[in-house]
Amino acid sequence: MDTIDLYMWGFQQHYQVIAEGTAKRVFKSLNSRLHPSVFLVGVLEDQLSERHPVCLEPESPGINVTAFKNIHSVAATLRSVDPESRMFQSHPVAQEHQDRRLDIKSYRNAILEILNRENAYSDDKYFISYPAKIYGYLVFVLLKFNKSGLDETYSLTKTKFNDRFEISSSFTDSLIKVFLNSCKEALYNPTPGPDGLNRNEDEMYRLAGNEFMYTISQAGGNFDGLHGLYDACNTISSLRYEGSEGIGKVVIAKRGHKNIKMILELADPIDVSNYRKVRKFLEVADKNSVVFSDSAFIYGLAEITGKYNPSEESLFEIEFLQHYKWEVKHDGNAMMTVAYMQPNIPKDKIDKRKFELDIVRIFNKIEKRDIEYLWDLINQATQQLHGTMLVITDNAKNEASRLGKQSFALNPIKLNKEYFKTITSIDGAVLLDRKGICHAIGVILDGKATKNGDASRGARYNSAIRYLEGVRKPTLIVIISEDGMINLIPDLIPQIRHSTITSSIEKFRSFSTAGLNRKEYYKFMDFFRNARFYLTQVECDEIEEIRKIIDEKSDLKAGINIHYDVFSPNPLMNNSYYLNE
Repeated sequence: MDTIDLYMWGFQQHYQVIAEGTAKRVFKSLNSRLHPSVFLVGVLEDQLSERHPVCLEPESPGINVTAFKNIHSVAATLRSVDPESRMFQSHPVAQEHQDRRLDIKSYRNAILEILNRENAYSDDKYFISYPAKIYGYLVFVLLKFNKSGLDETYSLTKTKFNDRFEISSSFTDSLIKVFLNSCKEALYNPTPGPDGLNRNEDEMYRLAGNEFMYTISQAGGNFDGLHGLYDACNTISSLRYEGSEGIGKVVIAKRGHKNIKMILELADPIDVSNYRKVRKFLEVADKNSVVFSDSAFIYGLAEITGKYNPSEESLFEIEFLQHYKWEVKHDGNAMMTVAYMQPNIPKDKIDKRKFELDIVRIFNKIEKRDIEYLWDLINQATQQLHGTMLVITDNAKNEASRLGKQSFALNPIKLNKEYFKTITSIDGAVLLDRKGICHAIGVILDGKATKNGDASRGARYNSAIRYLEGVRKPTLIVIISEDGMINLIPDLIPQIRHSTITSSIEKFRSFSTAGLNRKEYYKFMDFFRNARFYLTQVECDEIEEIRKIIDEKSDLKAGINIHYDVFSPNPLMNNSYYLNE
């Protein structure tokens, strides 16, 4: 039976598992390379005997609890240098609230300082919640990300409005705040853990979108406009004027902004909450003009002039793209897209990183300039509303000849990228070689029936699957479907370092000779289950051998337990799925 050594409350394990599972779902759709994990830090605040001064859940989140042994002194030092500590309130209740706020702020900063010191050379970045008091402990929720994944998102640099009010630097930043706040609120449930989190993923996204719009609103410098801009944009985007969709731009900035030149100024500004009137006025704007607002009122029609200094972060664009869809931009960088009231960060229609990683595995020694050219062609093809398909193959010349009766064969030509959109407008695939030279257009692919098709997808997708199964030369097919779904075929599984597998097996063997723990056993088995595609026959046999040793020595199979199938190698696995060490 498992016991909790660093005990805070009975359901702390349940709570941590639920919070981490929610984090993985919430942030996966934002960026699959963030790799979030959640752990708890409990700081004993009450004078209770026989209780640990600091507790972690899980007990080994990549850092030892001894790292926090001096947390009280670190917090006290941080508190003493905080400017707010030299401020005093005239009323004792106000002073009590300030002291409490300073204590919590100091412990939050102390935990982050310790984590950053202990992980100075890692690629981890930590975010921390405000605490909840549980059985004498101040319980903080920590959210850890892969820093390089976070850095992929365009962010602002300012985090304060008027040097006082906290604002978000990105939609991701807002979502992190909403998630951590949801975690903190769940700690106040009657049974934190089994009761779960109070909000689902969709609700967290909507709250984050609303929260991020405070960053945009504050640029207008009008306190009356700080609230309500998110709802206003959603409503305005949903309205039609004389049957047409609302398309146009609204610029948010302070009145008199040096980069704003008024063209048409209203005698009576329009309140932004007058949604129908704002929607009607959008019709006045064209591609050379914008609607000017301070987030509280619409003042007229303007144009952006001069060279805007992006470091000022004082001018934002809200572009209404189509019915129920709008986007927030800063200095030409899209920061948040909202479709049917559901916000997210703007993404490439195709994951460029995955494309670059996959194409070099398919086409041996392909040149970097050819990869960039093909990427540009694909981006042009994604602008086709009806969908299209590109077939990139080393056998393009022969295939153009073989499929000549069911295509428009061309004299091989390297097409102008801007003209490529026109080429992809006709039905059928575009046939290219690895250098992007076009050999045929309007190609109707052939192929035999296969069990690897997908009945939920259209004819274009399934014809690509059938065609690829009969191909012997290196080939990559890019499918852009009418519903906006985009696929690379073959969809290669990511590469990993082989040493990750071998070192885990070594640790698993060491675990089998040490004190056995159900939680640690499940961690190892979950890792091997997730990595089973990469396992060789020898590694599968070794894992099964160690499992047998553990089963014979322990009671891990007693009571309720998780069943794991016997591991066996995948026939598609080969050394190309390993990264260079």
